[in-house]
Amino acid sequence: MNYDGKTVIVTGSSRGLGKELVFQYANAGANVVVTARSKEKINSISKKINEELAGTALAVTADISKEEDVIRLFEKTINNFGQVDILINNAAAHKALSVENTDIDTWEKTLAVNLTGTFLASREAAKIMKSNKSGTIINISSTAADNYFPGFGAYSATKAGIIGFSNVLAEEMRDYNVNVISIKLGLVNTEYTRSRIKNGNPEEWIQPEEASNLILYLTSNSAKIITGTAIEVNGKRK
Repeated sequence: MNYDGKTVIVTGSSRGLGKELVFQYANAGANVVVTARSKEKINSISKKINEELAGTALAVTADISKEEDVIRLFEKTINNFGQVDILINNAAAHKALSVENTDIDTWEKTLAVNLTGTFLASREAAKIMKSNKSGTIINISSTAADNYFPGFGAYSATKAGIIGFSNVLAEEMRDYNVNVISIKLGLVNTEYTRSRIKNGNPEEWIQPEEASNLILYLTSNSAKIITGTAIEVNGKRK
């Protein structure tokens, strides 16, 4: 797939799936915006992309849960690249605690990053894409949205919320050639997942490059008929 001239924002792109995504999009010729809270990490990733790959990278430090940071993220993107064609809402917070042991700070942080962050970035992208009458927003949900595990109260609530929000936004954008899709991912073989699950088999999980391949397809012209749906991806694990 060729993404020459396209501009892609990937939130939470300092590690894991987000990092894989910016490399894949840049390898396909896209302008990529690498954004997370870690300035050192995103600068390193952007430098590597600009030196070694076909695309161009811009590093923007941002806390996706803060409105002012999200607005600044989009302003910098427009100032540098002139447009936003694709948004991948990938940033996420997760802390496994039973409901009775979940303090209000953990609850609010999980909602702020996972749900409010998705809303804020989607809102800013939708304004631009509606005006351009073109674009795709991918919101990363989870199979935890409707598969229930002890300790996942806050996380499951946000990931289910992402699906409902995405489907409403898809209807609002349908007449403007803007696609909105949520993806319910199972376990992805990242450093974070491996640190959290000691007894699993990473070979049975979704590999980051596999998830990225799917996402690149869903944001391509070949997938313009797909919108307003949640796609479940489990890998070999049920």
